[in-house]
Amino acid sequence: MSMPSVCLARQEDRLTVHHLPSSPVDELAELADGLSAGQPSISPRFFYDQRGSELFECITRTPEYYPTRTEARIFTDHLTEMLAATDCTLLLEPGSGNCAKAERFFGDGGISHYVPIEFSADFLLEACLGLGRRYPSLNIHAICADFTRCDHLPGGIPEQGRMLFFPGSTIGNFDPDEAVELLGRFRTMVGEGGHALIGVDLQKDPAVLNAAYNDGAGLTAAFNLNALYHLNTRLNCDFTLVDFAHRAFYNEDLGRVEMHLDCLRDTVVRLGDRQFTLRAGQSIHTENSWKYTPDGFRRLAAQAGFVAVDVWTDPRQWFSVHLLRAGAGG
Repeated sequence: MSMPSVCLARQEDRLTVHHLPSSPVDELAELADGLSAGQPSISPRFFYDQRGSELFECITRTPEYYPTRTEARIFTDHLTEMLAATDCTLLLEPGSGNCAKAERFFGDGGISHYVPIEFSADFLLEACLGLGRRYPSLNIHAICADFTRCDHLPGGIPEQGRMLFFPGSTIGNFDPDEAVELLGRFRTMVGEGGHALIGVDLQKDPAVLNAAYNDGAGLTAAFNLNALYHLNTRLNCDFTLVDFAHRAFYNEDLGRVEMHLDCLRDTVVRLGDRQFTLRAGQSIHTENSWKYTPDGFRRLAAQAGFVAVDVWTDPRQWFSVHLLRAGAGG
Protein backbone atom coordinates (compact mmCIF):
# COMPACT_ATOMS: atom_id res chain seq x y z
CA MET A 1 0.00 0.00 0.00
CA SER A 2 1.31 3.46 -0.79
CA MET A 3 0.61 6.71 0.97
CA PRO A 4 -0.53 9.83 -0.90
CA SER A 5 2.21 12.41 -1.17
CA VAL A 6 2.86 15.80 -2.61
CA CYS A 7 6.00 15.72 -4.74
CA LEU A 8 7.90 19.00 -4.66
CA ALA A 9 8.26 20.58 -8.05
CA ARG A 10 11.97 19.88 -8.15
CA GLN A 11 13.15 16.50 -9.35
CA GLU A 12 16.84 16.28 -10.24
CA ASP A 13 18.17 13.23 -12.02
CA ARG A 14 17.87 10.44 -9.44
CA LEU A 15 16.50 12.58 -6.58
CA THR A 16 12.77 12.83 -5.88
CA VAL A 17 11.42 14.70 -2.86
CA HIS A 18 8.07 13.75 -1.34
CA HIS A 19 6.19 15.79 1.24
CA LEU A 20 3.76 13.74 3.31
CA PRO A 21 0.95 15.70 4.95
CA SER A 22 0.83 15.58 8.74
CA SER A 23 -1.71 16.69 11.30
CA PRO A 24 -0.82 19.98 12.99
CA VAL A 25 0.23 19.75 16.62
CA ASP A 26 -0.98 22.30 19.16
CA GLU A 27 2.38 22.64 20.86
CA LEU A 28 1.17 25.08 23.51
CA ALA A 29 -1.62 22.70 24.53
CA GLU A 30 0.80 19.78 24.56
CA LEU A 31 3.27 21.74 26.68
CA ALA A 32 0.52 22.83 29.08
CA ASP A 33 -0.60 19.22 29.52
CA GLY A 34 2.98 18.17 30.25
CA LEU A 35 3.67 20.90 32.79
CA SER A 36 0.37 20.34 34.62
CA ALA A 37 0.99 16.60 35.09
CA GLY A 38 1.90 15.11 38.47
CA GLN A 39 5.45 14.82 37.14
CA PRO A 40 5.88 17.88 34.92
CA SER A 41 7.46 17.03 31.57
CA ILE A 42 8.25 18.40 28.14
CA SER A 43 8.83 16.56 24.88
CA PRO A 44 12.49 15.83 24.08
CA ARG A 45 11.93 17.08 20.53
CA PHE A 46 12.32 20.60 21.96
CA PHE A 47 16.03 19.86 22.45
CA TYR A 48 16.62 20.27 18.74
CA ASP A 49 16.77 23.81 17.55
CA GLN A 50 19.99 24.73 15.74
CA ARG A 51 21.96 25.26 18.95
CA GLY A 52 20.61 22.05 20.47
CA SER A 53 21.67 20.06 17.41
CA GLU A 54 25.14 21.61 17.56
CA LEU A 55 25.44 20.85 21.27
CA PHE A 56 24.45 17.22 20.71
CA GLU A 57 27.13 16.85 18.04
CA CYS A 58 29.66 18.14 20.59
CA ILE A 59 28.34 15.71 23.23
CA THR A 60 28.99 12.75 20.92
CA ARG A 61 32.69 13.68 20.91
CA THR A 62 33.12 13.90 24.70
CA PRO A 63 35.20 11.16 26.36
CA GLU A 64 32.26 10.15 28.55
CA TYR A 65 29.70 9.67 25.78
CA TYR A 66 30.48 6.22 24.41
CA PRO A 67 27.42 5.30 22.22
CA THR A 68 28.35 7.10 18.99
CA ARG A 69 31.93 5.90 18.68
CA THR A 70 31.12 2.41 20.02
CA GLU A 71 28.37 1.92 17.46
CA ALA A 72 30.62 3.27 14.69
CA ARG A 73 33.26 0.68 15.57
CA ILE A 74 30.68 -2.11 15.41
CA PHE A 75 29.77 -1.02 11.88
CA THR A 76 33.43 -0.79 10.90
CA ASP A 77 34.07 -4.33 12.12
CA HIS A 78 30.87 -6.02 10.93
CA LEU A 79 29.24 -4.11 8.07
CA THR A 80 30.17 -6.76 5.50
CA GLU A 81 28.49 -9.45 7.63
CA MET A 82 25.40 -7.30 8.09
CA LEU A 83 24.93 -6.79 4.36
CA ALA A 84 25.71 -10.42 3.56
CA ALA A 85 22.88 -11.51 5.87
CA THR A 86 20.25 -9.70 3.75
CA ASP A 87 19.27 -9.18 0.13
CA CYS A 88 19.04 -5.46 0.77
CA THR A 89 18.99 -3.10 -2.21
CA LEU A 90 16.99 -0.26 -0.63
CA LEU A 91 18.00 1.51 2.58
CA LEU A 92 15.24 3.31 4.47
CA GLU A 93 16.30 5.69 7.26
CA PRO A 94 13.74 7.33 9.57
CA GLY A 95 15.15 10.41 11.27
CA SER A 96 18.03 10.57 8.80
CA GLY A 97 19.38 13.96 9.86
CA ASN A 98 22.33 14.83 7.61
CA CYS A 99 22.40 11.26 6.18
CA ALA A 100 26.04 10.86 7.26
CA LYS A 101 25.59 7.52 9.02
CA ALA A 102 23.98 5.96 5.96
CA GLU A 103 26.93 6.74 3.69
CA ARG A 104 28.81 3.66 4.87
CA PHE A 105 26.28 1.57 2.90
CA PHE A 106 26.78 3.23 -0.47
CA GLY A 107 30.39 2.48 -1.31
CA ASP A 108 30.14 -0.96 -2.92
CA GLY A 109 27.10 -0.33 -5.11
CA GLY A 110 24.89 -2.96 -3.46
CA ILE A 111 22.37 -0.34 -2.33
CA SER A 112 20.67 1.18 -5.35
CA HIS A 113 17.92 3.14 -3.55
CA TYR A 114 18.03 5.32 -0.43
CA VAL A 115 14.90 6.60 1.32
CA PRO A 116 15.65 9.10 4.12
CA ILE A 117 12.79 10.46 6.24
CA GLU A 118 13.32 13.80 7.96
CA PHE A 119 10.93 16.49 9.16
CA SER A 120 12.93 19.53 7.98
CA ALA A 121 12.50 19.79 4.21
CA ASP A 122 15.32 22.28 3.60
CA PHE A 123 17.79 20.32 5.74
CA LEU A 124 16.85 17.06 4.03
CA LEU A 125 17.10 18.49 0.52
CA GLU A 126 20.54 19.93 1.18
CA ALA A 127 21.82 16.61 2.55
CA CYS A 128 20.39 14.63 -0.37
CA LEU A 129 21.78 16.95 -3.02
CA GLY A 130 25.22 16.38 -1.50
CA LEU A 131 24.70 12.62 -1.52
CA GLY A 132 23.58 12.75 -5.13
CA ARG A 133 26.81 14.48 -6.13
CA ARG A 134 28.95 11.92 -4.30
CA TYR A 135 26.95 8.86 -5.45
CA PRO A 136 25.51 9.73 -8.89
CA SER A 137 24.10 6.22 -9.47
CA LEU A 138 22.12 6.22 -6.20
CA ASN A 139 18.34 6.68 -6.51
CA ILE A 140 17.15 8.88 -3.65
CA HIS A 141 13.53 9.27 -2.56
CA ALA A 142 13.64 11.92 0.18
CA ILE A 143 10.52 11.99 2.36
CA CYS A 144 9.67 15.11 4.38
CA ALA A 145 7.60 13.76 7.27
CA ASP A 146 7.51 12.98 10.97
CA PHE A 147 8.71 9.37 10.98
CA THR A 148 6.82 8.61 14.21
CA ARG A 149 3.56 9.16 12.29
CA CYS A 150 4.56 7.55 9.03
CA ASP A 151 4.22 3.88 8.16
CA HIS A 152 3.43 3.46 4.45
CA LEU A 153 5.75 4.97 1.87
CA PRO A 154 4.81 6.99 -1.24
CA GLY A 155 4.26 5.20 -4.54
CA GLY A 156 7.12 4.67 -6.94
CA ILE A 157 9.51 3.31 -4.31
CA PRO A 158 10.59 -0.32 -4.84
CA GLU A 159 8.89 -2.73 -2.45
CA GLN A 160 11.49 -5.50 -2.53
CA GLY A 161 14.84 -5.61 -0.76
CA ARG A 162 14.00 -3.00 1.87
CA MET A 163 16.11 -2.61 5.00
CA LEU A 164 15.28 0.02 7.60
CA PHE A 165 18.28 1.66 9.30
CA PHE A 166 17.70 3.16 12.77
CA PRO A 167 21.09 3.75 14.43
CA GLY A 168 22.25 5.75 17.41
CA SER A 169 20.12 4.15 20.19
CA THR A 170 17.21 6.46 19.29
CA ILE A 171 14.85 3.55 19.97
CA GLY A 172 15.77 3.97 23.64
CA ASN A 173 14.10 7.39 23.75
CA PHE A 174 10.70 5.71 23.44
CA ASP A 175 9.04 4.01 26.40
CA PRO A 176 8.72 0.25 25.75
CA ASP A 177 5.05 0.42 24.70
CA GLU A 178 5.84 3.34 22.39
CA ALA A 179 8.86 1.45 21.03
CA VAL A 180 6.67 -1.54 20.15
CA GLU A 181 4.25 0.77 18.34
CA LEU A 182 7.11 2.43 16.44
CA LEU A 183 8.65 -0.91 15.53
CA GLY A 184 5.24 -1.97 14.23
CA ARG A 185 5.28 1.04 11.90
CA PHE A 186 8.78 0.06 10.79
CA ARG A 187 7.60 -3.47 10.08
CA THR A 188 4.84 -2.10 7.85
CA MET A 189 7.34 0.11 6.01
CA VAL A 190 9.69 -2.75 5.08
CA GLY A 191 6.95 -5.29 4.39
CA GLU A 192 6.98 -9.02 5.03
CA GLY A 193 10.50 -10.40 4.63
CA GLY A 194 12.09 -6.95 4.82
CA HIS A 195 14.79 -6.19 7.35
CA ALA A 196 15.63 -3.65 10.04
CA LEU A 197 19.07 -2.77 11.43
CA ILE A 198 18.70 -1.03 14.78
CA GLY A 199 21.22 0.38 17.25
CA VAL A 200 20.41 -0.42 20.88
CA ASP A 201 22.29 0.74 23.96
CA LEU A 202 22.87 -1.97 26.56
CA GLN A 203 22.58 -2.11 30.33
CA LYS A 204 25.95 -1.70 32.01
CA ASP A 205 27.77 -0.32 35.05
CA PRO A 206 25.66 2.62 36.32
CA ALA A 207 28.83 4.67 36.76
CA VAL A 208 29.45 4.52 33.01
CA LEU A 209 25.88 5.57 32.24
CA ASN A 210 25.82 8.37 34.79
CA ALA A 211 29.08 9.77 33.42
CA ALA A 212 27.81 9.64 29.83
CA TYR A 213 24.90 11.96 30.68
CA ASN A 214 26.88 14.23 33.04
CA ASP A 215 29.99 15.05 31.02
CA GLY A 216 32.72 17.07 32.66
CA ALA A 217 32.52 19.85 30.09
CA GLY A 218 28.88 20.54 31.00
CA LEU A 219 27.66 20.06 27.42
CA THR A 220 24.78 17.76 28.37
CA ALA A 221 23.68 20.26 31.02
CA ALA A 222 23.69 23.03 28.39
CA PHE A 223 21.82 20.76 25.96
CA ASN A 224 19.14 20.02 28.56
CA LEU A 225 18.68 23.69 29.52
CA ASN A 226 18.60 24.71 25.87
CA ALA A 227 15.18 23.06 25.59
CA LEU A 228 13.78 25.87 27.74
CA TYR A 229 15.54 28.50 25.62
CA HIS A 230 14.05 26.86 22.51
CA LEU A 231 10.56 26.98 24.07
CA ASN A 232 11.04 30.66 24.92
CA THR A 233 11.90 31.53 21.32
CA ARG A 234 9.55 29.09 19.58
CA LEU A 235 6.41 29.50 21.69
CA ASN A 236 7.09 32.84 23.40
CA CYS A 237 7.33 31.23 26.83
CA ASP A 238 9.24 32.92 29.63
CA PHE A 239 11.22 30.20 31.37
CA THR A 240 13.97 31.75 33.49
CA LEU A 241 16.90 29.45 32.77
CA VAL A 242 18.85 30.29 35.94
CA ASP A 243 15.92 28.88 37.95
CA PHE A 244 16.70 25.36 36.67
CA ALA A 245 19.59 22.91 36.90
CA HIS A 246 20.41 19.78 34.89
CA ARG A 247 20.14 16.37 36.58
CA ALA A 248 20.59 12.98 34.91
CA PHE A 249 20.81 9.56 36.52
CA TYR A 250 20.42 5.87 35.77
CA ASN A 251 17.23 4.43 37.25
CA GLU A 252 18.28 0.82 37.81
CA ASP A 253 14.78 -0.35 38.73
CA LEU A 254 13.38 0.77 35.36
CA GLY A 255 16.52 0.27 33.27
CA ARG A 256 16.65 3.79 31.89
CA VAL A 257 18.60 7.02 32.16
CA GLU A 258 16.35 9.92 33.13
CA MET A 259 17.06 13.57 32.40
CA HIS A 260 15.41 16.28 34.47
CA LEU A 261 15.57 20.02 34.96
CA ASP A 262 15.33 20.69 38.70
CA CYS A 263 13.58 23.83 39.92
CA LEU A 264 15.97 25.69 42.22
CA ARG A 265 13.31 28.12 43.46
CA ASP A 266 9.59 28.77 42.95
CA THR A 267 9.13 30.00 39.41
CA VAL A 268 6.16 31.08 37.28
CA VAL A 269 6.02 30.10 33.61
CA ARG A 270 3.71 31.80 31.09
CA LEU A 271 2.26 29.77 28.22
CA GLY A 272 0.08 31.92 26.04
CA ASP A 273 -2.63 33.26 28.34
CA ARG A 274 -1.96 30.63 31.03
CA GLN A 275 0.49 30.56 33.90
CA PHE A 276 2.05 27.62 35.74
CA THR A 277 3.88 27.73 39.04
CA LEU A 278 6.68 25.25 39.55
CA ARG A 279 7.86 24.86 43.12
CA ALA A 280 11.41 24.60 44.38
CA GLY A 281 12.33 20.92 44.49
CA GLN A 282 10.06 19.95 41.59
CA SER A 283 11.57 18.87 38.31
CA ILE A 284 10.65 18.91 34.63
CA HIS A 285 11.25 15.46 33.13
CA THR A 286 12.84 16.05 29.72
CA GLU A 287 13.96 12.64 28.43
CA ASN A 288 14.30 8.91 29.04
CA SER A 289 16.94 6.72 27.47
CA TRP A 290 16.04 3.07 27.96
CA LYS A 291 18.83 0.50 28.12
CA TYR A 292 18.23 -3.13 27.17
CA THR A 293 19.80 -6.53 27.28
CA PRO A 294 20.10 -8.23 23.87
CA ASP A 295 17.40 -10.74 24.83
CA GLY A 296 15.21 -7.97 26.21
CA PHE A 297 15.28 -6.03 22.97
CA ARG A 298 14.63 -9.17 20.90
CA ARG A 299 11.49 -9.80 22.96
CA LEU A 300 10.39 -6.20 22.37
CA ALA A 301 10.94 -6.52 18.62
CA ALA A 302 9.02 -9.81 18.55
CA GLN A 303 5.95 -8.02 19.93
CA ALA A 304 6.04 -5.83 16.81
CA GLY A 305 6.28 -8.78 14.41
CA PHE A 306 10.04 -8.93 13.89
CA VAL A 307 12.17 -12.07 14.00
CA ALA A 308 15.73 -11.78 15.30
CA VAL A 309 18.38 -12.62 12.68
CA ASP A 310 21.65 -11.59 14.33
CA VAL A 311 23.20 -9.15 16.80
CA TRP A 312 26.65 -7.58 16.95
CA THR A 313 28.23 -5.98 20.02
CA ASP A 314 31.54 -4.38 20.98
CA PRO A 315 34.08 -6.27 23.14
CA ARG A 316 32.83 -4.58 26.34
CA GLN A 317 29.18 -5.43 25.57
CA TRP A 318 28.23 -1.77 25.91
CA PHE A 319 26.28 -1.38 22.67
CA SER A 320 24.50 -3.61 20.16
CA VAL A 321 23.29 -3.54 16.56
CA HIS A 322 20.34 -5.87 15.87
CA LEU A 323 19.38 -7.29 12.49
CA LEU A 324 15.68 -8.16 12.36
CA ARG A 325 13.40 -9.63 9.70
CA ALA A 326 9.74 -8.73 9.37
CA GLY A 327 7.66 -11.85 9.94
CA ALA A 328 4.39 -12.81 8.26
CA GLY A 329 1.10 -11.28 9.32
CA GLY A 330 0.79 -8.29 11.62
